[in-house]
Amino acid sequence: MKNQNGITLIELLAAVSILLIISSVVYGVLISSNKNYKNISEKVNLNQEANLLLATIRNYHQKEALHTFDANGKEIYKLKYDSTAKKAYIGVSSPTTELQKEGLNIILKIDSSEFSGEKTIYTADPLYIYIKLYNQQGQSYEIETVIKQY
Repeated sequence: MKNQNGITLIELLAAVSILLIISSVVYGVLISSNKNYKNISEKVNLNQEANLLLATIRNYHQKEALHTFDANGKEIYKLKYDSTAKKAYIGVSSPTTELQKEGLNIILKIDSSEFSGEKTIYTADPLYIYIKLYNQQGQSYEIETVIKQY
């Protein structure tokens, strides 16, 4: 038997073992990159929601069509914050429009102090605002800024 074509059982086992090791490494890389993608996309979603929330408040603060007048004739709008449910609302005469999407919680501070209930915002005054949004996964995003009417 001089012509022995084919492979031995040991060569076959070695090839399968090497293939298993390489495929497990590739699988691990794919799983970790998928988890990383989910974390980054959640962080980006929080960033977008916080910017949208801030733009909504800025629109109320700067656009005359979204104001009403108090007894002294000053332009105002209302913010409402429920500190137990971590929900915020905005409105012209009564705050009914929810600021954040379902599934997100908010911490809202006006003039460096957290408040609960309804607050009247005077548009002539600068609005010092701190917003912290967080989701069920425990990720959060914070913004602190000043909104002025020009």
